[in-house]
Amino acid sequence: MNHEKNHDELNPEERGKFAALSRERSPAASLEKRIISALKAKSLIRLTPSPQIWTMPRLAGAFAAALVLLALGFGLGKWQGGASSQQPHRNMFVLFLYDAPETPPDDMSKVVEYGNWARTISKSKRMITGEKLKDSGRFLRSVQGQLEIRDLREAGEPNLLGGYFLIEAENYDEAIKVAASCPHLKYGGLIELRQIDQI
Repeated sequence: MNHEKNHDELNPEERGKFAALSRERSPAASLEKRIISALKAKSLIRLTPSPQIWTMPRLAGAFAAALVLLALGFGLGKWQGGASSQQPHRNMFVLFLYDAPETPPDDMSKVVEYGNWARTISKSKRMITGEKLKDSGRFLRSVQGQLEIRDLREAGEPNLLGGYFLIEAENYDEAIKVAASCPHLKYGGLIELRQIDQI
């Protein structure tokens, strides 16, 4: 006796009903609209606009705009490059200001005089920077692998570095003219002029 029945087999009546079923079932259009409206209301979906198709006139317009921008950028670059190339090449120099052994302390009139000189040099587009150094400092060197530190004033140096100015000049002659106008020489100081090695 065969108790196992094959559930995949349909009898003729079931086959007829199965064949009568519609193969495609789609919901009514009104149901789809109601579901989409409900989902949009709850911010669960949002419809994105269809992408715009680039038509030939739009492509041509975009290409023309890109060419105009390219030409403008090229022209602006040439104009800026031409303006900077007309200036002479300038080198950088450092003026090291050494104080005289018996330099009196700085009074306000001396500070004002140095400041006025620095502003004049700056207006002529030659000054980059400059600073006055404090009188205290240290010399450091290595002696047989040991670090030796000495106070500047105790080192017995006749002239101590009192400050510096970094300037621009076309050549040494121009830099000497700038250095010669510095009030430091008027007070007995020494100026060491050195060109920056722009490697």
